[in-house]
Amino acid sequence: MIMPDRVFTDEQREELRIIMLEAGFPLIKEFGVTHTTISRITEAAGIAKGTFYHFWKNKEEYLADLIQYHRQKMLPVLIGADVLAGKRKLGREDARVYFRHLVDKEKSIYAHMTLEDESNLIHKTSDFDPDEEKESSIAINLLSFLEGVRPDVDLLLVANMTKILVLTAEAKEELHESVYEKTIDTIIDGILNLIFEEGR
Repeated sequence: MIMPDRVFTDEQREELRIIMLEAGFPLIKEFGVTHTTISRITEAAGIAKGTFYHFWKNKEEYLADLIQYHRQKMLPVLIGADVLAGKRKLGREDARVYFRHLVDKEKSIYAHMTLEDESNLIHKTSDFDPDEEKESSIAINLLSFLEGVRPDVDLLLVANMTKILVLTAEAKEELHESVYEKTIDTIIDGILNLIFEEGR
């Protein structure tokens, strides 16, 4: 175990941060967000519990960082290194796969969250406050990987619809199970229609 009162170099701090972030998603898949405790995170990372608080004030700050870290880690997997390198663009069906991954239990943290978890993130961190500039930038980045994008695409509407997709997955227990997958597909179709020119 690493002692919490030790002074870390920047390199050691980043290494410890990554170790704790790497421990997060497997725990969330196994226990859900609510039952993924700080103790479980630090135990899985092999780090003293006090060390956690050198990086995050609470579990919600950790989760916000984990979501960002996991998104960056999964981007090359979901989009492809050749697309990221600008060697090709993605079409409508590729984009469908990307949006499906946002609510896939094997690939996404969101699929393991509840509406209460989402509410805690919003109220205990500033990372999930509505931010038009930040969300437009994220949408522009995603659209840069696609071909056949509508010239009049409404970036904030795409951002809102993507949030609705995620919130739908988080509210799965409240929805009719027999049409849940159809509901997800309908929302994704709506997002794709906002993004792509007709017939693309």
